[in-house]
Amino acid sequence: MILQQLQKEIKQLKALASREPDVKKQAELMKQYHTKALEFLELVNADEKSRAGMTGLELREYIKTLPKVPKYEVGINAFDEFLGGFETGLFINLAAESGAGKTTTVLDIVTNIAKGRKSVFFSFEMGKKLLNSKLYKMEVSDKQLENLILDFENSDLDDLVREIELYAYEGIKFFGIDSKMKISVKGNDPEHLKISKISSTLAKLCAKKDIIIFLINQISEDDMKSKRLSLKGSGDQKYDADLLFFLTIDKDEKRWLHCTKNRMSDILFKTEITKKHNAPVVYEFKGDDNIKIDMPCI
Repeated sequence: MILQQLQKEIKQLKALASREPDVKKQAELMKQYHTKALEFLELVNADEKSRAGMTGLELREYIKTLPKVPKYEVGINAFDEFLGGFETGLFINLAAESGAGKTTTVLDIVTNIAKGRKSVFFSFEMGKKLLNSKLYKMEVSDKQLENLILDFENSDLDDLVREIELYAYEGIKFFGIDSKMKISVKGNDPEHLKISKISSTLAKLCAKKDIIIFLINQISEDDMKSKRLSLKGSGDQKYDADLLFFLTIDKDEKRWLHCTKNRMSDILFKTEITKKHNAPVVYEFKGDDNIKIDMPCI
């Protein structure tokens, strides 16, 4: 009905414009004609478009057509045994207090991956000499070093994204970034907006390029004092992360890995990562922003 009415108005305007002797009035009629014509085309295009949504059954059938998603083990028991490895397309945050080993853990992951495929480590915290010394102490093989790409320069967010996209184009799937605190964002936005931009940009990049990014983050010191775990800085970083891990050290110098968010599955756990075999503590995450550290370990 609306389309028919528009067609009628368009014909009338065109006819009036063709008979109008006054140039200015004719121009005004033609302007109205083009406006109505564009409105008509937009309605036609909208009518021809298929709906964007799908039913639950359509979703199920669509998923069946997709190839099986592989999981990649990273050579660390606490991740591989309890999670079965990681799928691609995940944005993973690992936060820890000072000295808990967050950099060493992510470096272990990318060097273990480098045993069989290329990986990238963005080192914005450690310089070249210090990182070289660390790799030497880790007894990394020549093959691993050949597959491990080290980047010390691209700490600006735009440059970092561009660099990751180039590596992803080459087929590289695994990236470690040390650290969120050293990533710079252009502009004069408040700090919480810059933090949100970092996390949202990297999360979207993981999904778009089907890659895995392990981002080293910091624990809020104020929450640590009250024995609660949360990321330092505000913004949406917790919500952008697909998996969220915390490393802590207890009074007996034991190192614990806490998984407080896991979009791959519903399993959340706490385990001592210094032992080769540990049964994770599985519990319900109540949906709070933080989680108590001093939970009993089975």
